[in-house]
Amino acid sequence: MSRIPRASGLKALSLNLAPSLSTAARPSFAATRVISTTCAARGKNTEWVRGKLWKGEAPGPEDPYTQRPEPEDSSNLPEQALEYQPQSDKTPAAILATRLALPPKRTEATPEAQLQSSDPTYVPATEAEGLEEISTTKTWWDQPGHWGAESEFDAFGSAAKVTDKRIVEVYLRRAVVELLALQESGVFADWAMKRWNEGDRNALDSTLAVDIHVQDGKASLKGDVSSLSQSLTADLEEADLPERVTLDEAKEIVKAWDPAWKSIALDEQAKFVVRKRLYQLTGNLVPDAKLAAATTVNHILTLASKEPKSPKLAELLSRRDDLQRLSNVKVHSRKIGAIEKETVVGRWKVIEEELKKRGLPVTGTAGLTKNKERDWITGKI
Repeated sequence: MSRIPRASGLKALSLNLAPSLSTAARPSFAATRVISTTCAARGKNTEWVRGKLWKGEAPGPEDPYTQRPEPEDSSNLPEQALEYQPQSDKTPAAILATRLALPPKRTEATPEAQLQSSDPTYVPATEAEGLEEISTTKTWWDQPGHWGAESEFDAFGSAAKVTDKRIVEVYLRRAVVELLALQESGVFADWAMKRWNEGDRNALDSTLAVDIHVQDGKASLKGDVSSLSQSLTADLEEADLPERVTLDEAKEIVKAWDPAWKSIALDEQAKFVVRKRLYQLTGNLVPDAKLAAATTVNHILTLASKEPKSPKLAELLSRRDDLQRLSNVKVHSRKIGAIEKETVVGRWKVIEEELKKRGLPVTGTAGLTKNKERDWITGKI
């Protein structure tokens, strides 16, 4: 069978289809107009359908395919984050809101050549007299006015710490009397956690004048209790450090007391109040771990008082006038090293320079072995 005519027919068909395919591949302006007219016709049909489906004005666009609404910017961030605008100044907000007088920012001085070009009358200073003195940043907080009253530390305990046992016993007696006075007045629960007035020396004497009577393990006061409780619960008064009891006065005062008051039992709340008041008056704070084991006033006295340390030999020798008169004798509290001795006479700078010239360590061995001289002699180095 001959297939040549069939092949020629297919070839002719391909020649006829080629122009149509090339034309379809290149969309023309007319084809675009035809598509737009069909969309417009479809929009009219949708209006009729929308009118049948909805009574009144239909929601949404007429043609959802061509008239698409612009997407809204949606974000999960809060409004404060959306409204935030970055600032050029990177200074923290805490520094901007502070009331402290902060040091000024670092500035650079204008070179002398630029000053002479901008100001012909500029004359450089040859002496330091009359020039403005600018302090360093290290001494900034030591200057007056740079710290406010709100920044000053207000300590609860006394700054002058008492160490002698007899003086501590005097103030412990005062704390116990004040505790019993508040309990008898019925205001102890309200003032147990608050700060009491420290008072002056007259307040101390009036408190110690109240006698403590102990019977069957219970303590009671004999004296003016109402005025004592009123002075403690009055408004706090800012006063200087009151006059302290001397050691000789404390010895005489303690002798006149009956030692039975030291056996008064204290519960947990009473121990806390006595410890707090004693810390306010003497500056001695009894640790919580030791306070838990205390049950009586005598226990707190033992924990709060500390025997003074014996003075060191250097302190005793420094008090002797005969040694201070000697020009060739000096007393030190620690051992003086070789570097300190050479520094006093002014030879250490010279020694340090010579050691650096020879490549030797100034202090220490710098990792060198002990037999370095042997290595030099034998030629290993």
